[in-house]
Amino acid sequence: MFSQLVSTYHLHPIVDHFTIALLTVGIAAEIFSSAAILLSRGRPGFLSVSIEKLRSTSFLLMIAGAAASILSYFTGDAEADRLWDTMSPAAQQILASSNGASAYLSHAVLGQYLMYAFLILAVWRVMLELSSRIERTRIAFVVVAMVAAAALLYQGKTGGELVYEHGVGASHAAVSSRGTIAADLSAHSE
Repeated sequence: MFSQLVSTYHLHPIVDHFTIALLTVGIAAEIFSSAAILLSRGRPGFLSVSIEKLRSTSFLLMIAGAAASILSYFTGDAEADRLWDTMSPAAQQILASSNGASAYLSHAVLGQYLMYAFLILAVWRVMLELSSRIERTRIAFVVVAMVAAAALLYQGKTGGELVYEHGVGASHAAVSSRGTIAADLSAHSE
């Protein structure tokens, strides 16, 4: 039933776009709030109000983004199962490479790692709010979050390659010799 919903309503790309937007903006808000703290040197005023607003924004976006990452993973898994047999070997390599180190960067494996990474980052972000002791790890949190965001953007790039270069999931499209999707007019030529 879940696979049918994912396929019928094309949920994977919808959820993925939310995941990427929520998490990258949430991490950017965290970076800006951390930079503002360094600039303000603890002085009260307009900047401290802005810092709190950015931190609240980061908190909410990180939690929502982590939840969206779960949906991204499971909708992607359902789509991969449904479309595997229709993919070219090159697209299958991008989705699930078995070649050494690139296996860890394949779209499917990286998606699972990112889901876990963002769940851990969300818990860490909650702990930053709850514990002044853990607050000392904020810079480490920002660095790890930036690495995870870079991996997330790479993940989006490989997803784009699957769709726009290999036509995965585009049922009425064919990949042209230039590597772009062109409309398949053969069905309309009767």
